Amino acid sequence: MKKKTDFREIKKSKKEEKHKIIILSGYSDEQLHNFIEMYKLSKLPKAIFAGVTNKSKEFKLKHLLKELKKEHKIIKKN
Repeated sequence: MKKKTDFREIKKSKKEEKHKIIILSGYSDEQLHNFIEMYKLSKLPKAIFAGVTNKSKEFKLKHLLKELKKEHKIIKKN
């Protein structure tokens, strides 16, 4: 017998996965920190923040977004 799929759980997990991704480049550490703090104080949706690195410059955008989401899940679990 097939196990029934609980679509409420699927909908919930998909909803949790949606985040804005903000990639920043050319800012000092202090400017990045200030931006993130101001963003958190705002009523804007939660976001994943990333700075451009030598490694990330080589990624295609689709691959970079996938990696950022994967890292976010790992960080969130810990």
